[in-house]
Amino acid sequence: MKTGKPPLPLLTRSAYAARIFLGLVLPSATAVSAIAQGIGQIASGTIGAAGTGPFTYSLSFSDAANATAPIGSVWYAWIPGAFYLPGAPTSVSAPSGWTATVVNNSIQYVASSPAFDILPGDAQFGFSYTANFSPAQLAATAMSGTSVAYSGGLFSDSGDTFTVSTVPEPSAGLLLLCGATLFCLVGCRKLLAS
Repeated sequence: MKTGKPPLPLLTRSAYAARIFLGLVLPSATAVSAIAQGIGQIASGTIGAAGTGPFTYSLSFSDAANATAPIGSVWYAWIPGAFYLPGAPTSVSAPSGWTATVVNNSIQYVASSPAFDILPGDAQFGFSYTANFSPAQLAATAMSGTSVAYSGGLFSDSGDTFTVSTVPEPSAGLLLLCGATLFCLVGCRKLLAS
């Protein structure tokens, strides 16, 4: 005969396992970005990292389908008076028609003409930078994804502040999903055994 605490009822155990599973999987499997609104564009962005040092970071920026203005420039990891990267990037690049410039611990991405603006409903990929700080250091730096989008060149309007969200590495997400699945299977086996 077993002693100690009585076993949890079946419903409570399954609800508890589901909460743990969702708590483990959802934060790493989803990317949520704060959306900026005000001057017509509705900017959002994502970032992912690769390498073991120096690290290469890939960015994309998009303008929502219901936006009324394009995005002509983005000052990444910056708001007036504050630079948010944990260090200065060692190199930067931008897609065709865009320029990239390191300014302290931030990056300015600017379309060379309105023909290269990010139009409502579109996204632009190919922005990147290389840095010596790790993804963990970037994630630990408060407000590191905070950025400002403008409908034309930098300071062409009042700008909209938004947050670039982190996209998890596929291998890390897969590993987490496998671990959570194993955890649930062990929990179900214990439930059936009791």
